[in-house]
Amino acid sequence: MDNNYIFHVHTYRCGHATNETDEDYIKRAIVLGADSITFTDHAPFPGDPFTGRMKYSQLKEYISSLKKLKSIYEEIIDVHIGLEIEYLPSYKSYYEELKANDNIELMIIGQHHYEVSNGIYSFMSDIKHEYIGLFAAMIEGVNTGLFEVVAHPDRAFRKESIWTEEMAAYSNKLIEAVGDKVLLEKNLSSIKKKVYWKEFWNIVPDNVKLIYGCDAHSAKDISVVIDKNIYYGL
Repeated sequence: MDNNYIFHVHTYRCGHATNETDEDYIKRAIVLGADSITFTDHAPFPGDPFTGRMKYSQLKEYISSLKKLKSIYEEIIDVHIGLEIEYLPSYKSYYEELKANDNIELMIIGQHHYEVSNGIYSFMSDIKHEYIGLFAAMIEGVNTGLFEVVAHPDRAFRKESIWTEEMAAYSNKLIEAVGDKVLLEKNLSSIKKKVYWKEFWNIVPDNVKLIYGCDAHSAKDISVVIDKNIYYGL
């Protein structure tokens, strides 16, 4: 990753971002002096069973748009094409298909829900200690070797109010799974939304590689990381 980087950027296709173009984000990144920008919009699933992400029919256009912009701006800024997606075991072959696409440079796990059983998902009911299933899914996803980053892992605790030993135990299981190969993302949007748990990050050892993501859903959300210090715009 470049020194001055922008990581974890969404686009209008996910349905909950601003109606700005892909190029608008890149132009903003250039103004901020970034060396690279990594798009990781919410990936679709075949048949579009979930909301809050691009349609399956938009995936090809998402890739072609960013490939074109990558070429146009190659002398100015590095544009990287990625996807953020939940790990759901029944879709493992689909992740393998995405991984085999030479145009997709990386996939990050963004575990917003998990698969309770085939066709049944955690968002369908109010599950106590939801983080247990979310962490199990993240760990299973990491163990496939198909993902480069785990996004906002501490957001799995979003429904909890106090830190517990059990939360620490599940955190350590994930930390052990990622080792020094898969990156953990400190998410700036989580900090803003107060779903950031410093207790989680305090137990992450130095050998675990971190990346800082802005989780931008508009050009103004973009922030540049310079030597692990966060700069929000100009």
